[in-house]
Amino acid sequence: MTVTKTILSRVGLLAPARMAREMVRRILRPVGETVRRTLHPVREAVVRMPDPLFLMTSPPPRPPYDEHLAQLKKDGITRLSAQIAPHTLAMLKADFERNFIERLNASGKMAAGYTGDVTVADEYIDTDAGLYASNEPFAISRALLEICLKPELVGLINSYLGKRAYITQGVAARYKPHPRTGFGSFQWHHDAWGKRINMMIILTEVGEADQYMTYAKGSHRLRHSYDKYLNSRCTSDELTRYCGNPEVVRCMAHPGDIYIFDSNGLHSGNRTNGLARDTFILEYTRLAHAVWAHHVPRELLTEFSEEQLRPLKWILEQDRSQRPLAPPINSWVDGLPRVDKWLF
Repeated sequence: MTVTKTILSRVGLLAPARMAREMVRRILRPVGETVRRTLHPVREAVVRMPDPLFLMTSPPPRPPYDEHLAQLKKDGITRLSAQIAPHTLAMLKADFERNFIERLNASGKMAAGYTGDVTVADEYIDTDAGLYASNEPFAISRALLEICLKPELVGLINSYLGKRAYITQGVAARYKPHPRTGFGSFQWHHDAWGKRINMMIILTEVGEADQYMTYAKGSHRLRHSYDKYLNSRCTSDELTRYCGNPEVVRCMAHPGDIYIFDSNGLHSGNRTNGLARDTFILEYTRLAHAVWAHHVPRELLTEFSEEQLRPLKWILEQDRSQRPLAPPINSWVDGLPRVDKWLF
């Protein structure tokens, strides 16, 4: 209890003070809602404007990354193969199994149930959803850092966002065969963080009968309404209403393939009785919103230059002793009044 609360409690005013605070919040809540709804379309436009200084000082991607940039701008998604050296991929797959799946099986750490919202445990098994999940992917393998910090991939992402990008979140997951789909992230949705890049690194063979992702081409250009940030799930009818009859990409893959996509676009996980999909997903953004306090073992950072580590800057600045792992839910929406955070 803080000093102020202690004093109020001693004089019998703590409960009245709490009631008064809640009353003020109720009075100001509609005002705050109006402010956020007014600022929402402004931010949607501003965060898509490239940084002129970045454009003047950063060279465009070289082949073949220039072609991937063109495809990313056109469709919102691009597939890259042969980006991971064989020994790096072998290390990543082995570490995924040993430092994530086997460890989680041994601990038996279960989620209470899957609701489609962020589960903020470090790692867990969700038997209802048929998945293993880790919110501490950087502690699993140094090989992951070699991939997500690869200069050519970071340069491609920077060029798309029009500004230097930083990693704000990462996850590792195994999606097991599952008879049901259409729940949580396994339905059409956008990630409700504006124009942002997801890097999906796939470790397993993914065919049409397996746990593949789908992406509606061109939907990355949508300007979602304020209400669709509060509830970012979409029905098939809404997909048609927003996009007409878009071409849908089925994200098949060979082990080591990488998909880079704008998570503002409509996409969906899909569940089948086919093979499991093992994956890492890293989020890159140009705004310091919703930065996760991931643990990145310092011994894994050796041999990377300061410039290579720049995409991890915001994560490395987080102090886990002073804050929880996950940022507040809906912090993108709640951060709208903080114009200084997204205007510059």
